[in-house]
Amino acid sequence: TFGAIIDTGSPFLLVPTASSETSCRPDYKWGCFHPEESRVAPGLGPTMERFDGNEGLVEWREGEFSFDIPTSPPPTVAAKNDDKLAKTNLEDDTLESDMKMQSILFPNSLMTFGVISESLMDGPGGIFLGLVKNTDKRIRPSFLGQSDVSAFSIDLRDKKKSEGGSEGSDTNSSNYSKSLTLYAGSSTTKEEKSQTPKKKKNMSERISSLNGMFDAQKSIRLVNDLNTKYGDPTIHYVGMASSITANGSTLVTTSTSSSSSRRRNNDKLYCIFDTGCSGMSISPSLFDERYAAARANKEKSLWGQVDVELQTVGGETVTLSAKRPITTPLGSEMPWGKKLDGHLIVLGLSFLEGVKMTVDADGGMVWFED
Repeated sequence: TFGAIIDTGSPFLLVPTASSETSCRPDYKWGCFHPEESRVAPGLGPTMERFDGNEGLVEWREGEFSFDIPTSPPPTVAAKNDDKLAKTNLEDDTLESDMKMQSILFPNSLMTFGVISESLMDGPGGIFLGLVKNTDKRIRPSFLGQSDVSAFSIDLRDKKKSEGGSEGSDTNSSNYSKSLTLYAGSSTTKEEKSQTPKKKKNMSERISSLNGMFDAQKSIRLVNDLNTKYGDPTIHYVGMASSITANGSTLVTTSTSSSSSRRRNNDKLYCIFDTGCSGMSISPSLFDERYAAARANKEKSLWGQVDVELQTVGGETVTLSAKRPITTPLGSEMPWGKKLDGHLIVLGLSFLEGVKMTVDADGGMVWFED
């Protein structure tokens, strides 16, 4: 049994190497990898990968996978019902029910995963459960790409805030604080699934795979520009922000009605929603601009209060906020070798704590609920 960090900023299921000095200690909470319980993935040799500035070797293996679902309180997954999605409470906590639901989500008997080398084990060296589903075919298989999961919800709201329920939420979710819900099924055809990301229909034109469980007008469209235009091999969950404000001062706005001198023609704001990041990472030029402004204004805090605004399909404003988020500049203005036509912001847990985020990976939409 393993514990894992839920990571919406990466695609892979990764475990620490068995040779690690920390991974198999009795007090190591993530679990211990035993090579004899898996095998080398056929046709997938080791690769050099780079995560958070660290580079190292990853061995690709395959083995049986299942979630260790607790029986109290009853968790929720999504099952197919008349070709539509219907969330199902696992009130019958028998092993048979558990296995049936998981077989819907994970029909493959074996799952490909990566075993990371010591050089990639920064910090606690935990296990990362990557939830980015779609990638370029040239990279290794993603975790959700091997499943029939089409969407998911990560509920990081406090217990008291989730009581009473909300649209699209499960009434039993008020009994516990943090949760991950997976939804099975997809509105895409087999032909669409076989296409490469660059040949797929524009995400904004695709039908939500949640089939009416959530109001599409309250969703934020996801864009795949970082993949199609700039070469990002991982199709991150990216929304276009309309503004970013630090300590009440607008750093960038994309509003066409704004007369602010902060607005520039190329000021697109690409926002990656990443639960594997603790704070925020932004383009170096944006970081430097904020530093210069804070110094000129003699502000005590560089990033005291940060607000990022995004627009829903229906024209409403959604604001993701954080107090004193740990903020670092990204390593380059050209993260994938090409200069962006705007700025890149990675929003981490500081902005998502206390929020329920639902991502429709197949339909290209995201919802945020307080």
